[in-house]
Amino acid sequence: MAVRRRETRDLPGCVAALREVHLADRYPTAWPADPRAWLDPPGTTGAWVAEVGGVLAGHACLVAWADAAVVARTGVPAERLVAVKRLFSTPAARGGGVGRALLDAAVAHAAQVGRTPWLDVVDGEPAVAFYERLGWRHVERRPADRTAGHPVMHVYLAPR
Repeated sequence: MAVRRRETRDLPGCVAALREVHLADRYPTAWPADPRAWLDPPGTTGAWVAEVGGVLAGHACLVAWADAAVVARTGVPAERLVAVKRLFSTPAARGGGVGRALLDAAVAHAAQVGRTPWLDVVDGEPAVAFYERLGWRHVERRPADRTAGHPVMHVYLAPR
């Protein structure tokens, strides 16, 4: 497996991988009108892809975004927070360390630039146990946007 910075030429493969994830897991809940733009949200400070055997197997990005509740609950100043977003691995790659490798790359980059990563995840998703197993600290349980079909979200802060 190789994890590297995402390049523009990776976007078609990222969209194809995202389609596989969406069909298998309904992530994202609603297929975006412009999946390339969805993979590169405003404020993106870095993005990574994982390849297994030369095939794109996952994606993650960091977004300069400081949720007010995360600031209040963690005491981390807004300018030091960065959100982990668009983290996924294809169904075929799961269990092979792709998600962890992508998360590690994002967290390492955040540390290099003096930022603290946080993320949110839908209640009941396998990712909840994944983040907890990796030592991410649960900081909030909040109502989610019901229009997206999620009743509850969990918010996590990266391990220290």
